[in-house]
Amino acid sequence: MKDEYYKGKAALVDRIEHALRGIWYAWEKEHNLRFEVLAALAVLIGMFILPLAALERAVLVLIIAVVLGLEIFNSVFERMLDLIHPHFSPEVKRIKDTMAGVVLLAVLASLLIGGFILIPAFLAFDPVVFQLVGNFRTPSLVAFARLVTFFGNWQLILAAVVIASPWLLYKKRHEILSLLLGSVVGGETIVVVIKAVVERARPPVFEIGGTAGEWFSFPSGHAFLGAAFWLTVGYILTYRNTRRTYLWIFVGLITALIAVSRLILSLHWFSDILGGLLLGGVWFFFWFGINRRVFAKIR
Repeated sequence: MKDEYYKGKAALVDRIEHALRGIWYAWEKEHNLRFEVLAALAVLIGMFILPLAALERAVLVLIIAVVLGLEIFNSVFERMLDLIHPHFSPEVKRIKDTMAGVVLLAVLASLLIGGFILIPAFLAFDPVVFQLVGNFRTPSLVAFARLVTFFGNWQLILAAVVIASPWLLYKKRHEILSLLLGSVVGGETIVVVIKAVVERARPPVFEIGGTAGEWFSFPSGHAFLGAAFWLTVGYILTYRNTRRTYLWIFVGLITALIAVSRLILSLHWFSDILGGLLLGGVWFFFWFGINRRVFAKIR
């Protein structure tokens, strides 16, 4: 291929190649785009599994295209500004921040629209999953689930934090200690507040001696804390040793098993589990960003 710019007169195949190359450049440079693409894939998979109308699926595809398109446009716009004005300028910074705000508004709007469409579908899907899991439930599977769910118990996680905190304090790992405490203590606080506000009833059958209404169901505290705590553990074990990245496989596996165990034990609806995992992951990354920024200023 000649080393020249695309001028809009190429064959259709070449035009598609140029477009795909541009998307790939954006994928390589923009971390936000990668996260948004993964979220979009999850929505696309979910919208064909859930009982949605054709118009609802079309709206979801449209908002995905709008958000991804704006993210790519924002990336291009920022690079153009860097080329035109390579040195720092407060005015250029304001322009970049404004463009980032446009993308943020689009993301927030897409979350609201997606919630209006997907949440009712998930709630309608809950009895189907509940019945499906019940068909495969056996005494041995219940026994295994009881063992696995223990690793998401707030008592175990709190005990781990209490044991680890003095050691981290002694080693002067204040940033890691703050990350751990914020993920667990802050996460548990969020779970309690959301449960009290939503007040969703538990499933009608319990495998572990609870009673309906004993405590509310959404979100799953085990799924939330399991995601937040084990993501923190994974970061602590790997942030100074990149050779340990394989440990993230264990983190993902134990988090997934904790979530599935709550379904096997009939302690939560499917949407409780999914909501707990999503909220726990979001809380971890949100707190991780705040924690890093605070300690960067302290240094």
